[in-house]
Amino acid sequence: MDLNNNVIKILARWCLLLQAIMISSKTLALTEPDYVNMSITIRNEMTGLKRPEIVYRCQSKRKDYGWHRSPKPGFQFSFPIILIKGESKIPAIHVCFFRSALGSATLVVENTYLDAEMCPKSSCAHVATPKGIMFRGLEWDFKTVFPTLKPVEYLELPWTPWPHVT
Repeated sequence: MDLNNNVIKILARWCLLLQAIMISSKTLALTEPDYVNMSITIRNEMTGLKRPEIVYRCQSKRKDYGWHRSPKPGFQFSFPIILIKGESKIPAIHVCFFRSALGSATLVVENTYLDAEMCPKSSCAHVATPKGIMFRGLEWDFKTVFPTLKPVEYLELPWTPWPHVT
């Protein structure tokens, strides 16, 4: 009889403990900051080559998006990332490895909440060209009295040629 009472008391304590944990986790969920969805877009524009194919893989600390193949120019791939609205100074860091007939490139992409506002709906892209990896998108122009977004295009990373095999 005493054994049954002890088991019931232990079960009741565990139920109360679990209920307290569930209530505290719900209140934490209500105070979390808002999230912003953003995409990193990779586009193939390797025109004028016999083999315009590129292969790339992007990964972050938490997620690996796997290898993707872009067989011809014009092919585009976007993968979504989630950014915390209140933490504009903490970037989401992704490392992208590119391979092509011209060589390889390892690109580090840092995105913050402000980047998500500048590049809505995949309007910014990392483009693979024969020169290397180019960035096409929008950036702030601080040369005017009131900063505005202006379209930019620049070379982020040139191709590192493959070593010659003898």
